[in-house]
Formats: sequence, structure tokens, C-alpha cells
Amino acid sequence: MQFQKLSPIHTAHRSNHYAVLSSITIAIGLLLFGCGESKVSQCNRVVTVANKTKTLVAPKDIAGFVPLAENIDQIRTEVQAISIQESKLKELQVQLLSMYGDVSQALKAQAKATESKDKSASDKAKQELETAAGKENDIVDRLNALCSK
Repeated sequence: MQFQKLSPIHTAHRSNHYAVLSSITIAIGLLLFGCGESKVSQCNRVVTVANKTKTLVAPKDIAGFVPLAENIDQIRTEVQAISIQESKLKELQVQLLSMYGDVSQALKAQAKATESKDKSASDKAKQELETAAGKENDIVDRLNALCSK
């Protein structure tokens, strides 16, 4: 059995077939990847979850530190679950996650130090909490500036 040469008509038909397939492939790619969430939509998702911290109530005593830390951990998990494609927003998301983690750890350390009556550890945890919480305003200001553009 031998291969037969393709006639010019078959070659033209095959070229058109590949052109159509290529066009369809490009169209599908644009639909799947080109229509991703806009920066505004991504910003809104991050801000909506981050604003949940506004509903948290400062504890009246040390017993409320661990539940507050757990609530912050939950918000952190929700922020982490948001898929971000925009690079500057992704960077702010990472900073927000770090800040929430630091605040949560400091709250738990403060509760543990107070329970064990360790003044040095309590002072250290208090300083760590103030440092971590102090980052929030800067991150929020940069998030608002980015999302308002």
C-alpha cells in the first residue's frame, strides 16, 4: 500500500480545517482566561471579608482573647481562600494574611502569659500585638488606594 499524493483541493480543505480549529481554540482560550474577574471584583471580595473585623468586639477581659484570636483566624482563612490574579492586590492580600496571623498569635500569647502570670511574656505579647495591629491602617490605606483606581 502506498500513500497517495493529496490533490490541491484536499490540501486547501485541510488548511481551512486547521484555520477553523485554530480560531475555535483561540476563542475558547479567551473565554476561559480573558474574562477573569476584574480588579474591582477582586478588591470587593477582599474588602468584604476584611471588613468582618469591624464586627469583632474587643474583649473586656483576658478570657475573651482566645475567642477573638479564633475569629481573626477564621477571617484570615476566608481572605486566604480568595483567588487573586492582580499582582499588587495579591501582595496586599499576603500582607493582610501576615498581619492577621501576627495579631492572632499575639492575642493567644497574651492570654497564655496572663494565665501563667508571666509578666515578661505578657509585656512581649502586648508589644507584638501593638506592632501587628499597627500595620492594619497602612495595609487598609494602600488597599483602598489601589481599589479606588
